Amino acid sequence: MNSPNLRLTLLALLTVGAAPAAMAIEPIPSTPGWRGFVVVGGGYADLRSNTVAGNNLIDIGQPVINSVTQRPRSDDAFHPVVTGEVNYTFGNGWQAFFGTSLEDAVTLDGVTQLGARKDLGSAGIVQGGFLFSGIPTQVWEDPYAEGVRRKETDRDSAGMRLEWDRILGSAFDVTFSYRDISIDTERSGEGVTSVACGAACQDLLVRDGDQYSFDVSYLFRLGEGQRHLVRPMVRYTVDDRDGEAISSDSYRLQLSYVFLGQGYTVASNLAYASSSFDARNPIFDARTDSDGIVVDTTLFYRLPTESGRWQAVGSVLWGEGNSDVQFHDNEIFMVSAGVMYRFGAR
Repeated sequence: MNSPNLRLTLLALLTVGAAPAAMAIEPIPSTPGWRGFVVVGGGYADLRSNTVAGNNLIDIGQPVINSVTQRPRSDDAFHPVVTGEVNYTFGNGWQAFFGTSLEDAVTLDGVTQLGARKDLGSAGIVQGGFLFSGIPTQVWEDPYAEGVRRKETDRDSAGMRLEWDRILGSAFDVTFSYRDISIDTERSGEGVTSVACGAACQDLLVRDGDQYSFDVSYLFRLGEGQRHLVRPMVRYTVDDRDGEAISSDSYRLQLSYVFLGQGYTVASNLAYASSSFDARNPIFDARTDSDGIVVDTTLFYRLPTESGRWQAVGSVLWGEGNSDVQFHDNEIFMVSAGVMYRFGAR
């Protein structure tokens, strides 16, 4: 799972866990007022990776590697789960929002967003917003440094997203995203001792750069009462990084399913992604092309409270990525549990 897109999937999970969704932009209420949700809880993660150090909420990953030829070793940790969104509806089809949407959480994207949505009636719903890393991912300054304790550094991203859901009254949804990726301290290749990696070699490994993604999905409502929601999605991503060996083209195929039960909801995702890199990684003299799979299931149960606003949440996830270079293989197993509270106007 050397693909930046696939690694981001795993990192997002360490931040938000999984959460429920209607699997598209939620309908904008007709009455004005503040609304939102918050999810809090805890979880356990077992991660096998040579490139991930965790984030500001969880310290996970192996700080020392003996050789760039070794397979990743497993590390585990308990961690908090926190996500949420607050929004304000103006009553004229406009809604402003801030946070991590339910859709992003359930589709394994932990980005924080500030933006606005507009209900266009039969033409659908459009939204746009600024993206940023609410809780920055931590990676290694030099993931290839051998025989020394590697130092952590933040991986930040900022950008924008445009989405059009229920296009012209259909069940189609299209999304375009742009992100600027930056590594606070980039030293890839400086500490490798088994391979000569001078300035030209290090230039090929720079992880800073741009990422462009385009999604197309379609929502099927099936069964009696349309309680079965199925959304296939295709995503194409271009990672245009400063280092040619880190730049890639990738695609992701995802199938999301939601069952709306009486007092409970089950949401599941199955995703496959494949990446092709622009140049050979000079550390290994090979392209680090990769593919991977992620599977998760989340259960929401409405708690018997007077307000009806509380839900218990539990999730389990497994993901694995295989690279042409075993150094970049990844695997994660995660379970989490918590409570979700919806607040604001009905």
